[in-house]
Amino acid sequence: MKKEYKGTDGTVGFVSAWDSEKSDVGKGEQEIKKITEGERIDFELRFIKPFESTEPAYMITEPVSDSQTKVKWGFSGEMKYPMNLMLLCMNMEEMVGKDLETGLNNLKNTLEK
Repeated sequence: MKKEYKGTDGTVGFVSAWDSEKSDVGKGEQEIKKITEGERIDFELRFIKPFESTEPAYMITEPVSDSQTKVKWGFSGEMKYPMNLMLLCMNMEEMVGKDLETGLNNLKNTLEK
């Protein structure tokens, strides 16, 4: 997979792009749109292949204790008929679960430094 980064990581406007020959990964990018320090990051997911779509997403952090932080990640999206029928056959946990786990582990390592 080819990855490309534009801007300064951790700042508004930073773009992380990917391009893969694998159909389940495809091509796209995400851009940080807003940062509320220590609370929330809002970003935009832009999927290019295998289908085009632009969706808002977020990551919220909440302190649980002095040594623990709860992270919530989410996005909203719309898939119009008849493409939305494909959702019945998709396992989103299987599709993005490993990537989310990797991202959360990277975040954990950064926060613990």
